[in-house]
Amino acid sequence: MNVPAWLLCIGALSSTACMAADRSIAVPAKVALAWGYVVPNSTAVKPSRTLGVGFWQRASGAKPGVGEVFVSAFEYQLPEAAPARLRSATFRMTGKPSQCVGNEPVVVDVYLYRGDGKSDIGDATAGSKVAQMSADCNDHAAFSRPVDVTSHVRQHLVASGVSFVGFNVRKANNRQGPGLFALTPGTLTVVIADQDIAARGTGHPGATVAAATPSTAVPALAPATAARTTSTTPAAAPAKPAPAPAHKTPAAAAHSQVQK
Repeated sequence: MNVPAWLLCIGALSSTACMAADRSIAVPAKVALAWGYVVPNSTAVKPSRTLGVGFWQRASGAKPGVGEVFVSAFEYQLPEAAPARLRSATFRMTGKPSQCVGNEPVVVDVYLYRGDGKSDIGDATAGSKVAQMSADCNDHAAFSRPVDVTSHVRQHLVASGVSFVGFNVRKANNRQGPGLFALTPGTLTVVIADQDIAARGTGHPGATVAAATPSTAVPALAPATAARTTSTTPAAAPAKPAPAPAHKTPAAAAHSQVQK
């Protein structure tokens, strides 16, 4: 009995040939930079290697509200994979208070944009919002919350070549008083499906369809024929009958007697 190959694979779940494993890839940040926007009444922007988000109050007797508003940006190089193979993509970072006073929460927006592997001031204002977080001086667990960015990352995946995706983190509310949080760029975790499964698209996940082998293939039936098969071995010739005894006539007998 011929059994379909995919049924054989489902039955042999312990076989690695019949099981497809997704790959989880933790992508580190390739670019990480912050910018400080001098406030108030200034257009000056200062790049900073110290990553952070929120308002930093200038000391040395400066009036309240004088300082810098920090924005940070991170970029990640995506693995080469067809967009259809992406199972999930999750962005995560961490943050902790650096200069924070008061009980009012700090609201932070996270934006996603197409990166290029280089830091640029335009990165601070690029992209579309993908998440919003809220933290205060005592509770900053929100910064560690994973952000699902699967649909956005899928748009930037390429099967071959180099592609970057970037995130910038900005302060979203007009909080009174200093509220600066130091940031650490986490990882962008992408899960890529097995290539064979992604190519099939439908069917039984984890089952590999095997081609029929000569031993399992059904042979084609030859058309029936009404011709009778004849042997190619020559048939033996029939034995010759023994000659019948001759009967002599009287004249022949007399002739034979004279000769004697």
